[in-house]
Formats: sequence, structure tokens, C-alpha cells
Amino acid sequence: MTVIHKELISREITRHDILPLSFLKKSPYTGSKGGMRFRMEKAEEGEEEEKQTVLLCSVWPEPFAYEETDPEKIVRKSFAFSDPGIEDSILWLNEELEKRRQE
Repeated sequence: MTVIHKELISREITRHDILPLSFLKKSPYTGSKGGMRFRMEKAEEGEEEEKQTVLLCSVWPEPFAYEETDPEKIVRKSFAFSDPGIEDSILWLNEELEKRRQE
């Protein structure tokens, strides 16, 4: 008998859905949930002298890949590039997911 943890089939994006910072340091991570696609990646923001490393999160409607989606349909938000930043980004992703479900 196969047991599936209820968190893994949740209607929300959970910490289990997201790869760790060690992965995000090297490569963008993409996923989808409930008709919404998302991307998380390491990025640099700010002026040359004051650049900061951030976790840049993007969301857009399915079915297309990030590169094939009209840029006007992509919503982005930056978070601290840290474990707490990942937690904050998950909250934001779920807020975006809920907005899209209500549309």
C-alpha cells in the first residue's frame, strides 16, 4: 500500500515543492501548481556599487514556458536570498495562486 503524505498533494505550494538555496545558487528552478507556473532564481539588483543578491520569483499562467510567455503576463517579486527569503517567497506564490483561482 502506498501512503502519500497529505502535504505533497496540497492545493498550496509548500517547502517540499521548492529546492534548497544550494540548488538556486547554480540554476533557476521552475514549477507549476493549479494553472500557474513559477520560476525562482538567483539575481542581482541595484546600482553597480550597491548590488544585492536576491531571490527573484516570477509567476505566469500556464501552459507556456517562461521564455515563450508574453512578458506582460509575468509578475515578478524579489526576496532575500536566504532560507527566510524562500519562506517569504512561498507565501507570495500562494497569494498569487489564490488570486488566479479567484479570477
